[in-house]
Amino acid sequence: MSSLTRLLLVAVATLPVTTAMSASSVPGATGANDASARQGYPYYPCDGSWTFVRIRTNGGGFGRRGGSGWAHDYPDAEINLTQILREITSIRARLVPAGGNVLTFDDPRLLQFPLAYVSEPDEWRVTAAEAEGLRTYLLKGGLVIFDDFFTYEMANLVSQMRQVFPELHFLRLDGSEPLWDTFFGIDPAEIYLTGPNKQGTPEFYGLFLDNDPGRRMLAIAGAGGDIGDLWEWSARGFYAVDPTNQAFQIGVNYVTYALTH
Repeated sequence: MSSLTRLLLVAVATLPVTTAMSASSVPGATGANDASARQGYPYYPCDGSWTFVRIRTNGGGFGRRGGSGWAHDYPDAEINLTQILREITSIRARLVPAGGNVLTFDDPRLLQFPLAYVSEPDEWRVTAAEAEGLRTYLLKGGLVIFDDFFTYEMANLVSQMRQVFPELHFLRLDGSEPLWDTFFGIDPAEIYLTGPNKQGTPEFYGLFLDNDPGRRMLAIAGAGGDIGDLWEWSARGFYAVDPTNQAFQIGVNYVTYALTH
């Protein structure tokens, strides 16, 4: 990584965070009659720019204000990653006060967005409708990220994804996959993340078309890591610069891969 890129990452990581706003006060969001807005989350219709999409799996909540694990780090993680993308890439990333969209896997609007993020999938219990929606989404070109869970909790993720793709299985990534070189050159074996509960080098697993690492990746899971937490707290300097930068590099590569594959 060049010194200029490093400086950009450090600078953006210290930007102040914009707090979330109600659906009625967010520019570009739909009104209170929308299902997402009724649940407290505004919806931003697709406008051709990249928009962060977080998946609501079980229960409800607003990140640090309480609620289920799927909402952890919302919306600061979204806002800070989007700001990084706007500063260091040419991606037209949509920076909105509420961070992005909160959808479910069975919401047909998900098909308009190339990347979906899931926090704490250890709590996830996929329904038949979600399994059908997720399968359709991934086969039509989507990519789903699973983040913020312990390595031993990978078993639940494997079990749930078998209901989506009985014919596919997660493969351990070795660093040779195109994902690691879409924007930053990353060696996953050299990643070391810190956090309140999860720290160290995550184990990365991918789900590929036809179980072939040479084909498109459908899902990626970072077992033992929590990049969303590092994104969230970057504006407050809660964690050291190096692991925070690594988390942003991973996020930028995820988005770039989703947009180019």
